[in-house]
Amino acid sequence: MTAQHLEGDGPLIPQPAMTREALRDAVRRIDMQSLPALDKECHEAFDRAAETGGINPLRFFLIKWATHVAIHRWPSRAAALEEAQRIAGDPDATEEQFRTAMETSSRILAEAQREIGL
Repeated sequence: MTAQHLEGDGPLIPQPAMTREALRDAVRRIDMQSLPALDKECHEAFDRAAETGGINPLRFFLIKWATHVAIHRWPSRAAALEEAQRIAGDPDATEEQFRTAMETSSRILAEAQREIGL
């Protein structure tokens, strides 16, 4: 059980399948401002896959955006990650604040990756 369950907020949407269309629809519903980045990265991944003849660019694209959705479908998780990233990038943060922020970021990413099956 994650901290989000204990806090009482639920996910905005169920975790979608790890497909381009399902992830695009999820981003459109929960994080509309990231939709242009998803579309741009999707086209770039497709182009790289075509150039190299490999599927890794497409696989990395899907993993990245499935993780993004796993984080952003929980408002408190997304807010905690944003705050941790802010603190980690603050030159005035103490060593302990930095360490705590990095631990928070790592925990959130690990939770999200578990949700997508990694």
